[in-house]
Amino acid sequence: MAPAFMRAWLLSGAVLCSHARIGQQLQASHPRVELHVHLDGSMDFDTLLDICRHRGVQLPGVGAPRSIQDIERYMETFEGWHRFDAVNNIVGGSVASVQMAAEAFVKFQATSGVSYTEVRYDPVRLSRSILDNSSISEEEAVRAVEAGLAKGSAKHGVAVYQILCAMRGASPQQCFQTADLASKCRSRSMGGVVGLDLAGDETDFPNRAYIDCFKYAKSLGLNTTVHAGEFNKTMGSDVFSAIYEMAADRIGHGYAAAFNASLLQVLKEQNVHVEACPKSALLHGPWALSAIHTFRQYGLNFGLNTDDPALFFSNTSASEDEDIVTQKLNFSAQDVRASYADAYRARFGDVQDVADVALVYYA
Repeated sequence: MAPAFMRAWLLSGAVLCSHARIGQQLQASHPRVELHVHLDGSMDFDTLLDICRHRGVQLPGVGAPRSIQDIERYMETFEGWHRFDAVNNIVGGSVASVQMAAEAFVKFQATSGVSYTEVRYDPVRLSRSILDNSSISEEEAVRAVEAGLAKGSAKHGVAVYQILCAMRGASPQQCFQTADLASKCRSRSMGGVVGLDLAGDETDFPNRAYIDCFKYAKSLGLNTTVHAGEFNKTMGSDVFSAIYEMAADRIGHGYAAAFNASLLQVLKEQNVHVEACPKSALLHGPWALSAIHTFRQYGLNFGLNTDDPALFFSNTSASEDEDIVTQKLNFSAQDVRASYADAYRARFGDVQDVADVALVYYA
């Protein structure tokens, strides 16, 4: 017979509740699993202020920040993709700062009730800062993230691993170098590298320049995921090439696939996991959010993720993303649980060394 705490969880799945109560029921009854979240898109103002104080940097137009309002004022001077640069300039180029950021990220995940996470970032960008003209090697950046994640995991009792991002717009050669770095730093230990991602501006830099790199990554035995089909309905070709030409294990976002019956069939037949992100999909427009509804209707293998939860990005949380799909897409509590179960089965990391009994639900 299952333990009492598991019997209670199973029984709760049969309870139908209003949208107002679903979030509370979910938080009390299941562990969250997140496979698609960016480190630089997760830094809150308090963490950025702590790092600025620790390293003594001067922010242009602000000077030495004394409050979170100073950090907010600085961030307001940036738009779009440049906000990621602003965060990386505060965090990057310092082993101690990178480790602080990684550890703070784990605390945020634990506070959000996320029991298993794979966090991603660009090691090239994290290795330098123009604020104090500092730099470290990309491997030092990766090792600092690993140390921070491991320390935070031990402190908070959750599992967190990392995925390295090769960036669209960078040269194919840089992609190969990031793949080599991911292979070199690959580790089953807590905080270790468990995969390679292709991220960035899909509109101007489609997959074709990086196909050979991701074939190479697979030859190295790396787990891979590719941002594809995120920004408009017509990007189905990148989802297709990610699956067939790049042999990606998972697809980030993938919303364009919902408007192509053949692609939906491919995703279902090959059981490719789609890393859906409700709040950022909503920000892209109703078409993207409706794609997540299609994923559920079609019986695809998909999960729910926060993507870039910090205030100046998606401004969301795991709980808010659950509210979005339950209130706007009519997901039931069981639908949300099923998405986390799918995500756990699609994970790249090994949680054998984590004393987090909550994850036994998905074993």
